[in-house]
Amino acid sequence: MSDAMDPTTTTVQTDAVVVGGGLAGLAAAQLLRRAGVAVVVLDPQPLGGRARTDERAGFSFNRGPHALYLAGEGFKVLGQLGVHPEGGPPSTGGQGLIGDRMGALPFGAAALARTSLLGVKGKLAVGKLMMGLAKVDTVTLGSVSFASWLDEQRLPADARQLVEAIARISTYANAPETAAADLIVSQIQLANAAGVRYVHDGWQSMVDALTTGLDVHRLTALRVYSEGGEVSVETAEGTTLGAKCAVVAAGTPEAIASLLGRSPFVVGLPTEAACLDLGTSVPSQPGLLLGIDRPLYLSNHCPPARLAARGQSMVHVARYLAPGERTEPAEQKAELMDLAARAGLTEDRIVEQRYLHRMTVVGALATAGLGGMRCRPTCTDTGLPAVFVAGDWVGPRGHLVDAALASAHDAAQAAARLMGR
Repeated sequence: MSDAMDPTTTTVQTDAVVVGGGLAGLAAAQLLRRAGVAVVVLDPQPLGGRARTDERAGFSFNRGPHALYLAGEGFKVLGQLGVHPEGGPPSTGGQGLIGDRMGALPFGAAALARTSLLGVKGKLAVGKLMMGLAKVDTVTLGSVSFASWLDEQRLPADARQLVEAIARISTYANAPETAAADLIVSQIQLANAAGVRYVHDGWQSMVDALTTGLDVHRLTALRVYSEGGEVSVETAEGTTLGAKCAVVAAGTPEAIASLLGRSPFVVGLPTEAACLDLGTSVPSQPGLLLGIDRPLYLSNHCPPARLAARGQSMVHVARYLAPGERTEPAEQKAELMDLAARAGLTEDRIVEQRYLHRMTVVGALATAGLGGMRCRPTCTDTGLPAVFVAGDWVGPRGHLVDAALASAHDAAQAAARLMGR
C-alpha cells in the first residue's frame, strides 16, 4: 500500500481504478485483481469506511453495532475471496422492553409460549406468521410498504408491535411506512435461516484481509469522466489516473453523483442511528434488550466476539432513527445511557465509551414508492461508459453489507467482462 504517488507524475496509467476504500471498493478491487486486472484504489481516509474498528483502552470499537448475516450475499462474496470471519452469535434469552416492563423475547417456540410481552391471541398470530414467513415470495413485495404488508396480516396490536421491533433489529431501519416490504421480509427470512455473527477483532479484520496485496493510494478523487475510450480520474493532489474502466464506491449517492458529474440518483433517504458504544467491566444483563414500543437496541457483542480483554465486555446501544428524525445529542445519549442502566451497566461499570449521534447505516433505503430492492440503481447506472458503481444502496440483492458486497461483485464482473477477462 502506498500513501501517495510520485508527486512529479501528473498522469498514471492502469487497467482499473477503484474510488473508495470501504468494503465495497476493497472487494471490487480484489475481485478485479483475481481476474488478472491491474487495479489502483484511491481513498484519502484510512481504509474501511464505516467498517473501520477503532482501538480504545483495550477495546475494539466497531462504529455502532455490526452483524454479519450468515446466509447473506456478503458472506458468499467474502468466501469467494478467501475471507472467513470468525466470531459468535448474539445472546439467546433476550428481553423485550415495553414501557418499564421487561419480558422474554419470543425467539423460538418455548420463549413464545412463556413470554409476557404478548397475549394469547398475539402469541398465536406471531407463531403463525413466523412459521409461514420462509414461504413468502418477496419478489411481489417491492412496491408494497412494510406497514401495508402488516395491515394485510391482520395482527393483534401487541403482535404487530413485536413484529415491527423484529423488523428494526433485522434491518437497522425504522421506517415501516416507507420501507419496501421486499427488503424487510427478506431480511427477517435471512435472520431466521442462519442467524448472524458478531466478528472477532471487529470488522477491521475483514478490512485488513481485503486490503492484502492491493495498490492503495491516499488520493482524493474529484472527478471521474470517460472520453475517447478511456476513463480518467482527477484527484485533488494533481494526479490524473487513466484507465480502461473504473468502479466508484465512494459512499453516499450524493457523493458518487457529484464525482460523476451527473444528476442525483433517484433513491430513498439514508438510514441513520444514534449509537452508544460501551467498553465495560461486566456483560450486560440481559445480553440482548430490545425496545418493543420504542426503537431501542442493546446487545453484548463481547462476548461472544473477541473485542476486549478477558473478563471485559463490549456492548452496543442504539436508537434506530426514523427518516428525517431529529434528536438533541444530550437527550439522545441520556436515553441510551438509561437503557444501559436497565441492563446493569451503571457508570461505575463503564470503562470506555463513545457516542455517535447520527451514524449512517445505509446510504439510501429501498422504498416502496421507488419499487423496492429490484428497482435500486444498478452497477451500470452511471451514465458513463466503462464506469461502474457499488455501494449499500446499489443493485437488486441484499441490504447493509450484503448489498455493498453484492454490488461490488456485479461491478467487478461487469468491468472484467468489458476487458475480456
